[in-house]
Amino acid sequence: MDRAAEWLAYQAAKHWLFIVNLGVALFLLPTILAPILMSAGLTKPAKAIYTLYSFACHQLPERSFFLSSRLYYSLDQIREAMGPDADNILKRRAFVGNPEMGYKIAICQRDFAIYFSILIAGLAFALVRNTLDPLPFKAFLILCIPIAVDGLTQLFGLRESTPPGRVFSGSLFGVGLVWTLYPRLEMAFREAREILEERWRTGSGK
Repeated sequence: MDRAAEWLAYQAAKHWLFIVNLGVALFLLPTILAPILMSAGLTKPAKAIYTLYSFACHQLPERSFFLSSRLYYSLDQIREAMGPDADNILKRRAFVGNPEMGYKIAICQRDFAIYFSILIAGLAFALVRNTLDPLPFKAFLILCIPIAVDGLTQLFGLRESTPPGRVFSGSLFGVGLVWTLYPRLEMAFREAREILEERWRTGSGK
């Protein structure tokens, strides 16, 4: 590895948390920007965002947050707004809202809760990165139980999940993921930095 590559690797290892937090923020920002653009009449860039994020999320409007006077709508309210088209799940996925209802965020409530909690927990981790022990994997699996139960019972039609349930289970998963992985990443990147610093100190990397 030449010196320039070593320097880049060192900077990545030193600033990995900023890079990850920035990446999560950049992923999340367009999902909120889409309904704002729709409200401003900029439909083409807004719909481009909806289309892009449709590959990552089902975007069902009855399971999504809206930027409007109401934060979310029930399936019956979506049916009332869409009419017969609401019976077609593909058309329902493509329904982004209207001026009366407002417009939906480009990912569902559960996904938004996951990524938002990852971002908030990642920012908070910056304050405790040198002292926080990683969460044991068994404990993380326990934190995954609510999202598994909430999602699977909804998937198989046993019950309809609620917005608070989606937010709670998604947030618990996101925070648990950060607590499990980030301290381990910090230790790994710290070790990588120390190895490079030792190489430079002794001149063994020349």
